Amino acid sequence: MNRRDFVRKAAIGSAAISVLNKSSRLTAAPAVGGGKLGSFTAVDNVRVGVIGVGNRGFNLVRNLLQVPNVQIVAVCDLYEARVKRTQDATVAAGFDRPDGYAKGEYDYRRMLERGDLDLVLIMTPWEWHHPMAVDSLKAGIHNSMEVPGVQRLDECWELTELSEKSGAHCMCLENYCYFREIMAVYNMIEQGLFGDPLHVYAGYQKESLYYNFNSDGSLSFSGKGVMGHWGNVYASHFAGPSAQWMGINRGDAFDYVVSMGVWGKAYKIYTERYFGDDHQFVKNPPQMADVSNSMIATKNGKCLSLIHDTRLPRPYRHYFRLQASNGIYEHTEKRVHIGDHSPGDWSAPRGLVDPKTGRRERLRTPRREWEPLANYYADYEHPVWAKVADIAANSGHGGGDYVMMYRLIKSMNRGEYPDIDVYDTAAWSSIMETSEESARNRSKPVDIPDFTRGMWKKRDRLPIFSA
Repeated sequence: MNRRDFVRKAAIGSAAISVLNKSSRLTAAPAVGGGKLGSFTAVDNVRVGVIGVGNRGFNLVRNLLQVPNVQIVAVCDLYEARVKRTQDATVAAGFDRPDGYAKGEYDYRRMLERGDLDLVLIMTPWEWHHPMAVDSLKAGIHNSMEVPGVQRLDECWELTELSEKSGAHCMCLENYCYFREIMAVYNMIEQGLFGDPLHVYAGYQKESLYYNFNSDGSLSFSGKGVMGHWGNVYASHFAGPSAQWMGINRGDAFDYVVSMGVWGKAYKIYTERYFGDDHQFVKNPPQMADVSNSMIATKNGKCLSLIHDTRLPRPYRHYFRLQASNGIYEHTEKRVHIGDHSPGDWSAPRGLVDPKTGRRERLRTPRREWEPLANYYADYEHPVWAKVADIAANSGHGGGDYVMMYRLIKSMNRGEYPDIDVYDTAAWSSIMETSEESARNRSKPVDIPDFTRGMWKKRDRLPIFSA
C-alpha cells in the first residue's frame, strides 16, 4: 500500500513547509539506522512548549519538572485556569514563569511563532494531534504527541513526509515502552537470552467506561474517539512495546492485519445504569465492538496479536506475552522461562535409545518451570532504570511517565536519535484504520503501509542507550 493511494488534506510540496523558526537545533547528520532523519542536534537546556494541560497533560508536566536540563517556556490551553496552574507549578519547581497562551483553539499557533522552542508536547484530545503536529513540523519544531497518535492513514503519511522534509522529529508519548519490565525484557532480547522474538500476545484489558462519558451522560473526547469503531482504536500501548521487541521498522515491518470485533452491549447497559432509561444509547445502542481482536503479520513471518477490551465487566489485566525461540515472558505475573537458563528441558520423543542403558524407552526430562523476572534484574536491568528508579517510583504508570520524559530530554541533550520516531508513530497509529477496514469486511487481510519505504531492511535495532 503506497502513500500515493491516499488523498491528502493539503499538498505537501516544499512550498507547504513554512518554517517559522527553523534553526540549527533540528537534526544533525543522519544517525546509523535512522533512515532519512538524523539525530537531534545536542542542546544543553531543552526549551519546551506544552499544549493541553488538563489532567493527563498536567501530570506529565509535573514529571517533566523533575527532569534535569529542560525548561518549560510556554503553556497553551483553552482554559486560563489550567495555564495558570501549570505556570504556578513551574515557578514552584524553581523555574521562571512560562508564557501563557489561552486565546482560543488556535492560539497554539501563536506559541509556535515565538522562535525559541526546541520541543512541543501535544497532550490534547485526539482530533487535535494531527493538525498540531503538522503545524509544529511546518515551524521546524520537534514534537511528541500523546497516544493514540493520529487516526487516519493519510495523516500518518503526511506526518512522515513533513518530518522527513523539515528535519524535525514527530514522536509519540508512549509511556508503556518505558515500564521497568518492558525495558528489561528488551535488554534481555538484545543480549540474546530469548533468542528470536516470534510472537507477542498483548492486550489493553480493563473496564474503563468512565473514560468515555461525562457526568451529564454526554461523550467525553475519548468516547467520541471510539464511537462506532469495530477495529482497535487504542493500539499503541501494546503495539509499541511489542514492535520494539520484534524490531518493527528496524529489521522487520508490519505486513498486514486481520481483525474481528465483538458486537457491543456495554454502552446500553452502562448508560441505563447511570443515566436512566431516556439516554440515547438505551433507546438506540451504538453499533460498535466491545472487544476487538487483531492479528498482525510481519514481513519476516512473525505475528503480533492485539486485544482491546475496555468496556465489559472485568478486573484490570493489562497483558503482554512474548514467545521467542529460546523462552517466554508473561507480564502480569512478571515471570519468564529462558530455555537454556531456567529449570527444565525439551521433552524427549518416545522410542529413543537411552545412552546409559542401551534400551529403547522414553527419556525422562525435567519439566520446564517459570522463574520470576526479578531473578534477572541484577544482570539485565535496563541502565536507564538502574539510574532513575528512585525518582521514577513516584511517577505515574509504574514509573513509565517519568522515564519517558527523562529519555526524551536526555536524547535531545546528548544529540541522540529518538527512541520513538515518526515511522513508529505512523506504524502504530495506522492500526486504527487498517484494523477497522478488516473488521468491517469479514476480517479480510488489510495491508499496513510501510512508512519507511523499505528502509526497515537496513535500519539497526534500537540500541541499549545508557543512563
